[in-house]
Amino acid sequence: MSQTKLQSQEVDIPKPSINIYSFLTNLNNFQKLMPSEVSEWNSSETECTFTLKGMPSIGFMITEQTPHTNIVYKGIGKLPAAVFLKVSITPLDEMNCKAQLFLEAELNPMLKMMVEKPLTKFLDVLAHNLTKMDV
Repeated sequence: MSQTKLQSQEVDIPKPSINIYSFLTNLNNFQKLMPSEVSEWNSSETECTFTLKGMPSIGFMITEQTPHTNIVYKGIGKLPAAVFLKVSITPLDEMNCKAQLFLEAELNPMLKMMVEKPLTKFLDVLAHNLTKMDV
């Protein structure tokens, strides 16, 4: 097993960082960011579970928050290893910010080869969809 770190593109969001942070700290909102391949969505304010096409059911729960700048979600469900999704929000001014998503997991080399591209694409979709949110 080795530590795998994946990241999305950094995106510019024409919204205040406080709005993006508030949106992301309610996991009911995550469904709006998800790609169309997601099914079996279930959520509360603090947890969500879903199925991504071709992968087992996964979910996240909020484990750490730094107001307006960072959120850490721990993977829950039948995961082969500990998985963390981290969101970094950088305020640019009162009405704009940047955001980037990171996924960290302990994966064996074979599993890493299989999931690296789809998970990076998944992170990019979440980041891109975040730029479109009306929050």
